[in-house]
Amino acid sequence: MAEVKLEHVFKEYPGQVQAVNDFDLLINNREFLVLVGPSGCGKSTTLRMIAGLEEITKGTISIGERVVNDVPPKDRDIAMVFQNYALYPHMTVYENLAFGLRLRHYPNDEIDRRVQEVARILGLLELLERKPKALSGGQRQRVAVGRAIVRKPAVFLFDEPLSNLDAKLRVEMRAELNKLHHRLKTTMIYVTHDQLEAMTLADRIVVMKDGWIQQVGRPLEIYDYPINAFVAGFIGTPPMNFLHGTLEDRNGTIFWTDGHGAVKLSDDVQSRVRSHVGRKTTFGVRPENIHDKAFHGEVSGETHLLCKVEVVEPLGDEQYVYLSEPRQEHMIIAKFDAHQKVSVGSEMEVLFNLERIHVFDEETGENISRENTQPVASTEKEGN
Repeated sequence: MAEVKLEHVFKEYPGQVQAVNDFDLLINNREFLVLVGPSGCGKSTTLRMIAGLEEITKGTISIGERVVNDVPPKDRDIAMVFQNYALYPHMTVYENLAFGLRLRHYPNDEIDRRVQEVARILGLLELLERKPKALSGGQRQRVAVGRAIVRKPAVFLFDEPLSNLDAKLRVEMRAELNKLHHRLKTTMIYVTHDQLEAMTLADRIVVMKDGWIQQVGRPLEIYDYPINAFVAGFIGTPPMNFLHGTLEDRNGTIFWTDGHGAVKLSDDVQSRVRSHVGRKTTFGVRPENIHDKAFHGEVSGETHLLCKVEVVEPLGDEQYVYLSEPRQEHMIIAKFDAHQKVSVGSEMEVLFNLERIHVFDEETGENISRENTQPVASTEKEGN
């Protein structure tokens, strides 16, 4: 068990390609940290630098009390689980689990004790004599995880380990990894492009874009208080809706308007955005915070946004409703109760939960409506 510290770490490839820029973060002992972001954001490169599979261009990486910049991967006391499982096809499950221990010359009785213990934890006892070709995708992934666990490393590194599994198995393996973390109480660093995995697994999330850290925080902190428009749009399913317009001062009261509809902002938000009156802003609202006035009745605040229902997607316990608003290029997605009657082609006056809306500066992408969304680094990192 160990903390991992990255101090102003950079990775530059030939041709001045900056893969990771000024990554500065302390990963706490026993923490489950998830690096998330779109392809090419630098998350896997960061993980590979921690593992020693990529040399850093500048900065310092420490595992525990030891700086590991020049320490080879085998001596860093880490174990890595890859996307493609990386099992030896000619070996049985038992032999795959034992292989790393045999390389380190552990005695046979210790190898057997550890393999049996890990196999019991992961439900592999009945599969120990099978070879990988006789296993399902989920079973192979458990063997790959088990091969890392059996070594009892200080830090586990996971590089998109669930991306090759089907949807049902991904859900099951997320639960297994959660249980495993609570049982082992070991530092785990996990890379994914799937924000749902990040939200369900992480103690803390690091959102990355173009090699820069955008925001670090607990899952609900990032969901409720995104620092900028990029984070707000990346975290959440369906994604946050963005409407483009301006802020207007109407006799001392601040409204957001797109010239067609207007939304009166809450008192708290008004006080924070007043300096942006007259400037172009983006109004952000999550699907669950959009309501049909006819169904919900009046709510606090004034909302005058008339939309047309374009598409309805029933999902069992809920439905996604796609709405068009005359002045906007993109449709608005609302999340309604499955029993609410909605007809394609009908008009709907929508209401917003004013305590849950966001206002972003259209030029910088900065969230100007939340007081606890202070930048984690320079404004170069902010993305819109």
